[in-house]
Amino acid sequence: MEIANLVIELTRRCNMFCNHCLRGDIENRDIDSVYIDSLLDQVTNISELTLTGGEPSLNVPMIEYILSELKRRNISLGGFYIATNGLVMKEEFVLICLKLYSYSDDKEMCHVDVSNDYYHQCEGSYNTELLDGLTFVSRKYNEEGWNYNNDMSLINQGRSEYGVELKVRKVETKEEFNSDVVYLNCKGDVVLCCDLSYENQDKHVVCGVGGLKEYYNNLED
Repeated sequence: MEIANLVIELTRRCNMFCNHCLRGDIENRDIDSVYIDSLLDQVTNISELTLTGGEPSLNVPMIEYILSELKRRNISLGGFYIATNGLVMKEEFVLICLKLYSYSDDKEMCHVDVSNDYYHQCEGSYNTELLDGLTFVSRKYNEEGWNYNNDMSLINQGRSEYGVELKVRKVETKEEFNSDVVYLNCKGDVVLCCDLSYENQDKHVVCGVGGLKEYYNNLED
């Protein structure tokens, strides 16, 4: 099975507590490798892989594991996307980003986004020096300091009291499935939306990860 846009929730831990966070309260939970194995047993190709959280840089060992399994199983990867708050940046995170970049087929689809913008202000300085040499890293601040462009869309989920109300559409055909995201969360559940709070994810589970291929095959052509 090919997946056009796969999102894997690496962790529900975070080193910040933002009022706008759509996920909700922090949970001390990381994804188990058994869910990764179950997913990759059913997959032959991933066009774009998004690694999310929580704060994804807090679970570098799982990123290493995912990449090693992609290689071992000879699963092709188009590109990847990781958003990090950039508050604490360690060498191992930068190195695994480089390894993902090297493995990806389409380098223009590889992005690491540092979210130290208007919505992620906090006391203390951000440590992004280790990312400065990576050509595929972008930042949301300007040279004068914080970028106060607050036109960024917020989603009224989790801790956020403002933003758009999401409507999760029902997927009935393989074409709709292929145009949506496949989101694997830390609990091993699959939802077809990446912008849900942890609480609301439970309301929109389409299947456990082990039943993903069967779910897909049962959709209309």
